[in-house]
Amino acid sequence: MLSVALLVALTACGGGGGGGGGGAAGFPIVPVAGTPNTPPPATNPEPVPQDPVLPALSLDFELLTNEFDPVKLLAALDAEGSRGFRWVVSPNFKNEPRHLLSKDSKATDKYINEFLGLGLSEGDFLTQINARGAQGFRLATDGLLLRNSSASAWYSYAMEATLRRSNTDPESLDGLLAQLNAQGAKGGRYIGEAYFAPFPDGRYNIHSVYENAGGALFQYEMLPRAGKDADFIAQLNAQGAKGFRFNFIAYPKSGEAKAFYVKDKAQAPKFTYWIVDRPADASGFLAQLKDNASRGRAFFIDNYASGTDRVSGPGSSEPVQKVIYSASEQCKGVLCGDLYSFSIMSGY
Repeated sequence: MLSVALLVALTACGGGGGGGGGGAAGFPIVPVAGTPNTPPPATNPEPVPQDPVLPALSLDFELLTNEFDPVKLLAALDAEGSRGFRWVVSPNFKNEPRHLLSKDSKATDKYINEFLGLGLSEGDFLTQINARGAQGFRLATDGLLLRNSSASAWYSYAMEATLRRSNTDPESLDGLLAQLNAQGAKGGRYIGEAYFAPFPDGRYNIHSVYENAGGALFQYEMLPRAGKDADFIAQLNAQGAKGFRFNFIAYPKSGEAKAFYVKDKAQAPKFTYWIVDRPADASGFLAQLKDNASRGRAFFIDNYASGTDRVSGPGSSEPVQKVIYSASEQCKGVLCGDLYSFSIMSGY
C-alpha cells in the first residue's frame, strides 16, 4: 500500500590525526622544520532521525455527536454511510462521547448499518452474524454490522470459549495463542471478544470471535509487552518489519501484559507505527487525524494508555492517553489501512 523506509541511526566514526613513531634508545626524533601539525578531521554529527516521506492517504474523517437513541443513531450512520463514511470507533472527550467516521475519498463506497439484538445467547449471536455475513455484512463492533453496498463480499464467523477460572485469573495465554493459530490456519482472523451471561459458577462467559473472508491464512505471535513507549514502538516496528501487524494486548494479571501480533502468511508486508499524545478535545483530535493522513499515516488505535507517561492531578495519577498511527507497504487485504478491531486492546 504505502512505501515506508525504516530509518537506522548511524554513528559516524571519527578519524584520528597526527602520527607517532619511535627511534633507537637515546636518539630523539626531531620534527621536520616547517611541517605543521595536521588537526584531526571533525567527527561527523550523529544524524537526526527523520520520518519517512509517505504518499498522502485519501482518508477523510468526521465526528458525530453521540446519539443514544438507536433508531436515530442508525439513521445518522446510514446518512453518513451513503456519503462513504463508516463508523470506526466512539471516542470520549471530557465525558462528551462522539462517533468517529472514516472515508476513502477516492472510493465509491456506500455503507449500510444494522444493529444486533441485545442479550443474545452464544448460539443466537453466532447464527445472526453468520446469516448477515452471507449477505455481505461484517461485524464492525460487538453490536454493529456493516455492509459496503458498492462491493461484493461475504463473511463467516466462528467462536471459541475464552474460559477463566475466575473473573481475574485467566487460563494460560499459551492456550489462547494455540487457539489463535489453529483458527488462523483455517482462515479465521481474531477480531475481538463477545461477552455473554455468566456461567453458573460466576465465571465470565467470554468467547473469542474469528472472521473468515476467504483467501488468507493467519499466523500469530505473542511477546512480552515492552514497557516504555520508545521500547514498545521499537517492538511494534521490529515485528512490522517481519510482516506482523499488532493485534491486541492481553493482561493475564496486574502489572503484566502480552502483545499479540498477526501475519497474513500469504504476504510479506511491512508495517510502521507512531505513538502520539491524544488531543484533549474533539476538534484537536479531528485535526490530528487529518494531518496524519496527509503524511501517509492511517489511524490505528485511539485512547491507548501507555502506562509510561503519567499525568498527575489532585490526589490522582493516571496514564497519558495516546493515539497510535500506522503505515504499510507491500500489503493487500484486511490487515492493511486503518484497521480497527472492536476489541483490539483486549482485556483477556
